[in-house]
Amino acid sequence: MAVETVGNPPPEADQIRAVLEAQLPDIIASFNQVLKEQYGLSHISVGGFTIVPESAAPATVICDQDSCSVS
Repeated sequence: MAVETVGNPPPEADQIRAVLEAQLPDIIASFNQVLKEQYGLSHISVGGFTIVPESAAPATVICDQDSCSVS
């Protein structure tokens, strides 16, 4: 799985992307373990996620049966 930068990334984005790409298999495995152990969700795997700087982190995540929105 590749790490893709979108929008107007800060100068350190390339370094962050390199770190994430190197650790991505472990990060995905950890997400999957949490889903299984803490939430009882098995036979699924994380397929992607978004990382944003804390300063740009959304205040609200709203989900329904079809999707989630972040604002």
